[in-house]
Parts: sequence; C-alpha cells; structure tokens
Amino acid sequence: MLLSFLVSGTVAAQSGPGTTGAVELKIPVNPRAIGMAQAFTAVADDSSAVYWNPAGLNQMQGSELLAEYDVFIETVTYNYLNGAFKMGNDFTLGFGAKVLSTGLENVVDSTGTVTGATFSESYYDIDIAAAYRLSYSFDIGLTAKYITKSLAGTSASTAAVDIGVMYKTPIPHLKLALDLQNLGPGLTFVQVSDPLPLVFKIGAAYQMFDDNFTMDWDVDFPNDDVVSTSLGGEYWYKNTLVGRFGYQFQGSIDQNQLGVGGKAGLYLGAGVKLALFKTYFGFDYAWTDQGILGSNHHFSLAWYF
Repeated sequence: MLLSFLVSGTVAAQSGPGTTGAVELKIPVNPRAIGMAQAFTAVADDSSAVYWNPAGLNQMQGSELLAEYDVFIETVTYNYLNGAFKMGNDFTLGFGAKVLSTGLENVVDSTGTVTGATFSESYYDIDIAAAYRLSYSFDIGLTAKYITKSLAGTSASTAAVDIGVMYKTPIPHLKLALDLQNLGPGLTFVQVSDPLPLVFKIGAAYQMFDDNFTMDWDVDFPNDDVVSTSLGGEYWYKNTLVGRFGYQFQGSIDQNQLGVGGKAGLYLGAGVKLALFKTYFGFDYAWTDQGILGSNHHFSLAWYF
C-alpha cells in the first residue's frame, strides 16, 4: 500500500515497511513540532501535547485551538484539529482529531500489472487527553485514542492509549520527559491482525537566552523501525516571529542510508504570533524533504485564549 510505504519507507525498518497496522498514527502533527525535527517530547507546551506528550498540557499558559492542513506525499493529504483547555493550575483537558485520505490508487495484480481498477484508503482517529500535576516537578498525562481505517471497502477499528511524564529538573530551564505511544490491541482486517506502531520516546529540553531559544533532543524506540534520534530548536524574536530547525538521524547514520536523498533528515519551519481582537493568533509552517519522495508542507492556524 502506498501509505504504508510513505510512512515506513522513509526510515530503515527492522521488520520492513508496513509491518504494523494504522501506520497513520506515526504521521506527525503541528508544524511547530515538525519544524523541530519532531524533537518535541520534552517541549510539548501547546495543545499538540495531546499527540506528542499529554503530560506537557499542564505547561500551557492558557487554552488553545489549532487547525492544521498538510500536503503530505503525492495524493496523500491530511487535516488535524486540536484543542486544550486549562481547568486550573494542576489539570488540563485536550482533544485531537486526525483525518487522512490517499485519493485513488491503481490496483496491481500478483505479476505487477496494473489492472485498471482503483481503490482508496481513509483513516481517522479521535483523541481525548488529560494532564495532572503531581508536584511542582512532576506532571503525568494520558491520551485515549479511537482509530478507524478503511481500505478498498473494508474497515477496521481499534483503540490505544499514550502515557506521558514530564519532569522539571533541579537544573534551571532543563526538562526531561518520557512518553509511551500507541499502547493497545492491533488492527484487524479480514481476520488478519497487525500490531500498532508502538514507540517509547525519551526527551530532554533546555531553554536559554531568556527562554527565547529552546533546544530539544529526542530518542525514539519503535517496535517496527530502527532507533532514531532527533535534535531540534526554535528561536523566538519578541514573542512574535519564530524560526525552527532540526535534523533526524536514523540508526547509526541517518535517513540517507536508504538512499532517498541528502536532505531526508532536514526539517525547517517558521511562524508568526499576532495580537488581534484582544487575543492571539499564530500561523506556523514547516517544510520537510523525503528525497526522491518529494517535499512535505505543513500549515496550521492557532488561536490562544
């Protein structure tokens, strides 16, 4: 399937691409996090923490709504709607919804011949999250997911949870984080069950220059790919303009070990945050390149209140 290749084929998989079900769970959200090479586990201080690390929701200064549109690869596009609401100093609720479609793809028989028939894939997941502050230093979070996928007229559904922890260390401006994503039963199509793409993430984030510059380092341990390491950063100018960068390494070298191009691990992004009608709006963009698979463009509009 095209989508399995696009998601899994951009990394060097231990068991080969497409060995897990609901690979759409691996598609990242929020141009801010994407522009930092997805090194966001210990940052996660906006509404997209529902996806990246639910424990980070308590770091938000207020409430937020975010709408995202992504031009992924070839005919694949997806939309993401996300929000989080402060319920007090120690408790935050959030939600997320990802909707994805591949468009029409050609059916190929066992000999590799195009039959002339077409099929499509669609996917969505609905997420509900909560974060609770155990102490000044520790936050915990949980995201519950309902997942549905349709393929060539056949559909399947399942559920999963993410469990996250955020720790403010005694070292000023340094945070550590853990997140276990997609823990749950597999996705079953026509009596064939595939496990979900389980991943254990650890991260460390450090802020400097009056907290205007943030660096985050993540290590991911997935059940279907090699271990990956990401390093990303963002710099805010007067809390209005922001630039982001990052690089994602795969295995012992980087994503280029697949031969998909010299920019395969590079991530870039930018954004602006403006006051309007006594509230704030933010626009963010991220760019990634998958070499021979082409560039990805990610756009979002956020409302802070």
